[in-house]
Parts: sequence; C-alpha cells; structure tokens
Amino acid sequence: MGFTGKTTTLSVILALALTAPACTPAPNERLLVEVETVENALDDTPRLGCGLRQEVDAGTKHDLWISFGDVKPDAARGWDAVRTRAHCGPGSFANATSQFAHLFGTPYVVLDLDVLPSVPNPGHVRLNISMRTQDLSGFDHEGRPSYRSRAENRSLDLGKDGEALLPVLVADDREKEAFGVRDFLLRVRATTASDKAQAAFGAVSVTSDVPGAEILLDGGFVGRISEGKPTVVRNVPAGKRQVRVRDFSAREASAEVMVEKGGVVGTSLPVLNLPASGGATGFVPIGKNPQGYEEYWRFKDGAIVVTVPAGEFLMGSPEGSGEADERPQHTVDLSDFRIDKTEVTWRQFQKFTQATGSRLPPAPVWGTLDDYAVTSVSWDQTQAYCEWVGGRLPTEAEWEKAARGTDGRQHPWGAWEPLRCNSFGEFYEGGPHRPESVGSFPGCLSPYGVLDLAGSVWEWCADWYGEKYYAESPARNPTGPPTGDRRVLRGGAWISQRSWLRTAYRHKTVPSTHYVHNGFRCVHDVGE
Repeated sequence: MGFTGKTTTLSVILALALTAPACTPAPNERLLVEVETVENALDDTPRLGCGLRQEVDAGTKHDLWISFGDVKPDAARGWDAVRTRAHCGPGSFANATSQFAHLFGTPYVVLDLDVLPSVPNPGHVRLNISMRTQDLSGFDHEGRPSYRSRAENRSLDLGKDGEALLPVLVADDREKEAFGVRDFLLRVRATTASDKAQAAFGAVSVTSDVPGAEILLDGGFVGRISEGKPTVVRNVPAGKRQVRVRDFSAREASAEVMVEKGGVVGTSLPVLNLPASGGATGFVPIGKNPQGYEEYWRFKDGAIVVTVPAGEFLMGSPEGSGEADERPQHTVDLSDFRIDKTEVTWRQFQKFTQATGSRLPPAPVWGTLDDYAVTSVSWDQTQAYCEWVGGRLPTEAEWEKAARGTDGRQHPWGAWEPLRCNSFGEFYEGGPHRPESVGSFPGCLSPYGVLDLAGSVWEWCADWYGEKYYAESPARNPTGPPTGDRRVLRGGAWISQRSWLRTAYRHKTVPSTHYVHNGFRCVHDVGE
C-alpha cells in the first residue's frame, strides 16, 4: 500500500530544443557544468539546496545523482516526511546507497543523471542527459521502500544563456503539506572554459549582530555570520539577489542587493538591534521565541538564553521503563531559570580564555570551528566558564525539565524520530555521525525552544552522581548529593545510541576527564 500522489519528472513545462541533431564536439574544449537544486516554497520563496560543479571535456560523459525529501514508513506502509532536504553527489546513487540511509534516511525521489556536454557552435553548449528517476510508492511489511522507475533522454540546447530549469517534482496536495514546497527543480548551467572567465559572478559581504546566525542567499543556506568581521559569500551570480540573516529562533532581517560582475557588494543586516551594553544585568530581552518563551541576549559571550518558567514536572522514568537509576519517577518543583539556547561554542569559549588567561582544551581532529560546540572540557572548566558569564551549570533537574517539559516525554520533541538530532541513533539511523555547528538540527527542539538537548555533545551538569538519589531527593529545587566521585552528564552525543538520547538518561564520569564528546551549557537564576 503506497501513497496516491503524483510526481511529474522533467515535464513539458520547459520550452527546450529536444530534437536537435547530433554534433561533433570541438576538440579539447573544456566546459564547466553546474547543477543545483531549487525548492519553491508555498509562499513562492525559492530555496537553494545542494549543488555540484565539475569541469569536463566536451564529448565526455559524467554522472551525478540528486535526491529530494527524507521520509519514513507510516503504520499503513505509506510514508511520512521527516524533513525537506535535497542531497546530491558525483557518480551513481547506487554507490551512495549503503551510506545514504544511515546518514539521512529514505529518499522520496532519486535521480541518476548521465550528462554529456558538447559545443555544436562557438559559444553554444548542448547537454545530452540520460535520466533514471525513482519515485517512492510506499514501504513493504518489513519497512523496505518501493519505487516506481522511469528513464528518459533529453537534449538541452542552452544557447548563449547557458542555463535551464528542469522540473523534477510538481507537488500534489499531500506533497505540499508534507514538504512545504510547490515544486522541486534542477537549475542546470554550462559554459565553455573560454567563456568561464567572462562569466558574471561577484560576491556579497554580510555583517550582522548575531554571530553564528544563518545567511541565506535567494532562500538557500550559504554560511554563518562571523563575529567582528564580514562574512564574504563568493561565486554569486550577478544580478538582483535576496540576502537574509536568520537566528536560531527564526528572527531575521533581509535585503535585496545588486551583485556586479567581479565586484563585492556589502550589506549590514542587524537582527536584534542590540544596545551598546547589557547594563547592570548583562542581559537584554529580545522577545519571545516561536514556542512562546522569553529569550535574552547575554553580552558577555553573545549567547541567547531561554526562560524556563517555574513549576512542577515529572522527572525520571516510570516503572518498567528506562534504567534503574532513573527510578522512581517523581514530581519536582523548580524555580524559574534561564538556560542557554545552544551549547557553548569554541568562539564563545575562546572569549573566556582570552579574558581570564585560562587554557583552551585540546583541539579535536575536526578543529576548533567557531560555531561548533566546545569539547574536551573538564567539569571544572565548564563551571569556571559559567561563573564567568554570571551563571552556573544546570542541575540534573533543571537540565531535564528544559529538555522534556512537563508532560514526561522521552525525547525533547516527543516520540522518537531518528533524523531529528545529530546522533548515532540505532542501527546507524541518526545524523551525519560527526560534529556539526550548534543549531544545525532545527527539529531537535525542546518544548521551551532549547536546541540540541539530544545528540551533538554530552552536557555536564552540576550534580554529583547518586545511583539511588531519586528515591530520596527533595521535591523542591534538588541539587544532587553533597559528595561523590563522578559528575552527571546528560543528552548524549553525535556517536550515542538511541537509548542514551532519552531525556531521563543519566550518564556519569570522573569530573577531570577531557573526553572529545563532552560539552556544556549554562543556566542563570532569574534576576541574575
């Protein structure tokens, strides 16, 4: 049993020359062939997805694959959308299949393309494309996907403009609701090497007041805001372009810029319009997040913090669920507090070391990238950082409430979904199995709008670990046992299995350790 929607692959929407005669390629002519995906949202905003660029000889075929939409089986052997995302790569999809499902899930549409470029006349490029398309029709009783397949050949005379748009998916009502798009297209460009130097490309220089915020060009993600200097987006096609800067709570600023060939156009897009300082408290209110909770800007390190209101919640796991040290499940009443929206990053931690003379933790093999969570930090280092910004590490109870809310959910977003967060998951079904920038998984969101509380990195808590502490902990603002030999960490990491990503799971280790998958975030008592 599968879905009943329709898909239209490379339909006759295009007015292209499809029956041009064969030609002899110019000898030794080099061409730059570019393919990128375009998603037209329901509000008709175009979003750029993934893209491939390759220099090839005229008359030489090269292969690539494109996919759109990550889905999972539903109870009726149909499908539910997990996320709207395009993926692409060189070669055939068959060569990527073994890793694709582990990294991303099941693709909704897959295209394999064989592209053969030629130059029938000087300045004119033709692409002969053989395409094999697979459209998902559903899942069998063992959860294996089934596809409808078709093949077709196209000859695209790109002329002097060197560009064509190819419809891949014209969404029906079900697909519009699931993926939030009207259609999914391929933008194909091809220019000869002699024309390439004359190609009209420029650059956009972007500044904003939110380091780490996303930069979107014509709707597609192209980078993040740097601190203290512009972020330069290069190889931007000349013409009118829309630039947007968006923070982790979807606040944004935008502008249209005119990109000139070979030029750099600058734009400043403040999102929060912050004052010069945070005053006596060090915090500036920046409004409510989409979940309805107040957020603040912390001037000391440029962090966004989220208010978690006072009140009761269910802590731990009920009988028959979870681990023994998570029981009994009990009601805990907490005062209101503020917690960092994301984990502390390398950029933020470097501010701390520069201000205090402290040493940076050992650099991981992937480097100390500004917007990645700082890792290899000991408990003492994290507590010192939180004290420097005027806060402290969260208690186990505070961390767990921020992650699960008041309804006892097992994961920050609710029921288990393997691609929601950056994790190993179970049977390799989770994220990319490597660190990513904080906030890279916007669906990994708690009821209060706090990000990355499952996966990414383990997060130190203030508490000493007590195996039987839940049976004897106070019901009001518990702070953990008075002594111990190990401290608690919560949330799992990018290499963690599914059971460790539960909001109630308790990990523990010696506080002096510098493990590469350990990080942290801070909290503040309201009024600080």
